[in-house]
Amino acid sequence: MKKIFTFIFAIALSLNVFAQCPYTTAFDFQAVDCHGTQVNLFEILDGGQYVLIDFFFTTCGPCQQATPKIVESYYAFGCNMHDVYYIEISTSDGDAACQTWAANYGVEYPTISTAGGGGTICNTYGISQYPTVILIAPDRSIVIQDLWPINNAQTVINALTPYGIEEHDCEPAPIGEVEISKDTLYVYQGCVPEPDHFIITNNTLENVEILGYSSEEFDVDCTSSTGDIVGVTIEPSESLSVEVWAYPGRDNIIIEGTLILNTSYGDFELTVIWEDVGASVDEYGAKMFTLYPNPAKDYLMINGENLGNVSIFNAFGQKIAEYVASDELNIATSNYENGVYFVKVGDKTQRFVVTH
Repeated sequence: MKKIFTFIFAIALSLNVFAQCPYTTAFDFQAVDCHGTQVNLFEILDGGQYVLIDFFFTTCGPCQQATPKIVESYYAFGCNMHDVYYIEISTSDGDAACQTWAANYGVEYPTISTAGGGGTICNTYGISQYPTVILIAPDRSIVIQDLWPINNAQTVINALTPYGIEEHDCEPAPIGEVEISKDTLYVYQGCVPEPDHFIITNNTLENVEILGYSSEEFDVDCTSSTGDIVGVTIEPSESLSVEVWAYPGRDNIIIEGTLILNTSYGDFELTVIWEDVGASVDEYGAKMFTLYPNPAKDYLMINGENLGNVSIFNAFGQKIAEYVASDELNIATSNYENGVYFVKVGDKTQRFVVTH
């Protein structure tokens, strides 16, 4: 009789050893959880997150004991917003039972019932014992085929941290980006022609607020409202057009500055270069020198009287060439990149554009 009992106990132990997912590579699934949220496994993995799946059913005693500990570890790892994404899948329960289960145990992550495809997913993964908890890596390999026993939340935490999964607060991770349409602006002093502008586009899933900006060289005005833009909120998928106005009466001909724009999503720097449109005209209104063709393609001709030192600057105010000329100068521009450049002769400056 003792031998028979020993034999039965050995069989039970062997069943426990094999109570795991038999596969090492994940199968994709699309499902809808008991609250109507769609879940796509490979989309989550392709986003760089690990996925922990708890296969269960509501009347399973070990499942009832393990779930509060799994939920606690879910909070420790940042509530599906960081390195790992939690899902639980029932093999036999409908939406109503799963909703009651989730409410009783404080489950905030997706709970997939049979109505959402739970039974099929359990069969696909070859799950025969419950609970079975697996971990899938972003490369779609099943790196933990069964996490058991789960004595406490720390058991789950200790099992996942070797894979680089870190603990986080339950705060949303940034999704998307705030896009600035230009990193270099050309502004005409005195606003002739119209001042230049840049576009801020909110590609995130949350509101972005303009908290402030800093510069000693120019004003910032918003074209979509009066006054400055501080306190303006840009909603997701919306854009804001912002004008940059140079202070009038500058003595310098070319000024370069940096606009630092502070937002609730981060700080952004824009290079601003502006030009005095009257800088190429002397006090009698006569041009000191002329440029042609403008736009230039392969060459630029500079004509004037006693030109002397001629300097070429790029859009960032960096001197890229220097010449000495009398009344005429031919500059090869075939190797110049497309963009805006400046010619400076003495204290006079003119702008030209290169297009190929």
